[in-house]
Formats: sequence, structure tokens, C-alpha cells
Amino acid sequence: MWLAEKIIPAVMVLAACSVSTAPAADAAAKTEAGAAAAPAQPSEPIATRTEAKQEQKTEEEAFPLSISLTYALYSDYVFRGANFSEYPGEGREKPNHQLTVSLSYDLSSLKQGDWGTIGFDTWVEWYAARKKLNSEEGGQNCQEVDYTIWWKHAIEPIKTDVTLSYLFYNYLNLGYLLRQDAEKGNNNDNRSQEYNIKFEHNDAWMWKWLLPDNEDGVLNPSFLFAQDIAELPGVWLEWGVKHDFTIPGIDNLTITPSWKLAAQGSYYRHGFFLAGNEWALNTNYDLTPILKLPKWAGTVSIGGEIHYWQPFGQMRHAPSPNHFIEYEQRDEIWGGMTVNWSWGG
Repeated sequence: MWLAEKIIPAVMVLAACSVSTAPAADAAAKTEAGAAAAPAQPSEPIATRTEAKQEQKTEEEAFPLSISLTYALYSDYVFRGANFSEYPGEGREKPNHQLTVSLSYDLSSLKQGDWGTIGFDTWVEWYAARKKLNSEEGGQNCQEVDYTIWWKHAIEPIKTDVTLSYLFYNYLNLGYLLRQDAEKGNNNDNRSQEYNIKFEHNDAWMWKWLLPDNEDGVLNPSFLFAQDIAELPGVWLEWGVKHDFTIPGIDNLTITPSWKLAAQGSYYRHGFFLAGNEWALNTNYDLTPILKLPKWAGTVSIGGEIHYWQPFGQMRHAPSPNHFIEYEQRDEIWGGMTVNWSWGG
């Protein structure tokens, strides 16, 4: 009896203990499981994470439309070696104003593959002393307006950008002279058209032995083929190199020296030969950080340029087959400044 009296109470105590501790154990297990299943608490506020996602989305999906407006003030208007703003005895240079408005659209935004970028440019030239150039041509200061339709595409395997363009030249004061050209029977009055193709190559791969970590072009060679199909039914070719330099300690400043070698085929003169070469130095300074412009306001930059054109022998002395380019070409030095505003892209 005494054994039963000792054992039975002990069993009852153990049973009671097991019943009372089971819910606690289950609760602890559930707590651990819940902690494991619950997501980790973010270390940043929800607002911060939302802004980061929006910024990332904006960077990934850039606005496809771009607008650019560039005003330039030059001492002369020199195009492919010909000076269209110089008259005998000019003396002090008269200002030449030029304005370019450019619209472009990134076709990759259509989600149909990479089809490059299309664009439309308008270029206007205004010369202060236009009346003194040729009184028979008309006297309005705005002497040229050009329109360009272009398409640009990057060929990644060969690191080359290709640009196809079609230009409409409109010489506002040349109608009278062109109508006097009985030999050609010109019926376009003061208009001409041109198509061209330009290749721009990133030559970083050629310099890996010297600059193994560099991904930017060193000489950035380019080639232009232009065919006029109206008033100047000839070919103009250009081979060029350039390089962008940055100055240590001066942010947002870029200095770009460049050189071009030109050839012509019955463009200004009969025959095919080297026409000349052009040296240039361009500077560009991005004012956007100084002006503290928000991203939606675009970017603003200013620049300075100086050019030197040196015609070769045949361009200096050979007669011109064209009625309004009869003078002999000579060395030309001109320069100016630019102001640019760009938005989008």
C-alpha cells in the first residue's frame, strides 16, 4: 500500500506538469515558426524605396523624344572650303548668325528591337552685310535655310555609328543668278538637294595594348560621302579624326581638336582630286550644374570654336564649272561661339 501511495501521487504530478507545459511548448514553436516565415523588416522607409524604384525606372526607360536648340555667332560662314560671307574690302568681319533646331526620336522605345534614331533638323543662316555680297542676288540678310532628315544606327559588332541623311538646301538670294545659267537649264531656282552617309568609329580596341582599361575612342575616325543631285551635281568626301580631352580639376569642360581631309569630284571643280584640309579646336562647357537646373528643364552648354581651312593647289587655281562659285579658294580662318539647350533623351 505504501508503494501505491508513493507512486500514484508522483504519476499524477508528472501528468499535470506535462499538460501545463505542452501549450507553452506549442506557443514557443509557433513563435519561432512565425518569425522564420515573416519577411525581414526593411532597413529603409517605404518612401525611400519607392523613390529609388521610380528613379531606376526612369533611368531604364528614358524619354524617347529629344529637342535641341543651338545658336552660333561666327566671324564667317565657310562651308566645305567656300566662304559665303566675304566680300572685297570687308575689313572688320560682319557677324554671321546661325540657328539649328533639331528633333529626334529613339525608335528602340517602340519595343520592336533596336532600330536606331530618326531626326529632323532645320538650319538658318543670317549675315549682317548680305547686301554687299552681290546686289543682283537680292538683299535679304537671311541667305540660307536648310532642312535635314536623318537616321542614325549603331552597329555594335564593329563599334561604328552610321548616319544616313537627306538635305534640302534653300539659297534665298541666289534665284536670279541660277536662272541665268542657260547651259544647265536650272529649273530649281535657288534650291539644291543632297544625300550623304557618314561612318563614325570607336577605335578603342586598337589601343588596348597601350590603354587596356579604356573604352572611349582615341582618334575616333570618321568618313563622309556626300552626293549633290541638283545644283552641284558632284561628290564631296571627308576623312576625319578627333579626340575629346578633359582638364583635371575643371569639371564639365571638354576640349576637342580635330582634323579633316577633303576630296571632291566635280563638286567645285572639274575632275576628282584632294580639295584641302581643315584644322579645328572646339571647347564645350556644361552650365547645367552651375545653373542647378532640374532634370526636367534639360541641359545648357556654351562653346567656342576656331577653324583653319587650307585648300590644295587645284582648288586654288582650277576654274569652276559652276556659275556662282567662280572665285579661287584661299586659306580661311574663322571662329565663333555657341549656346546650346537640349531636352529629353
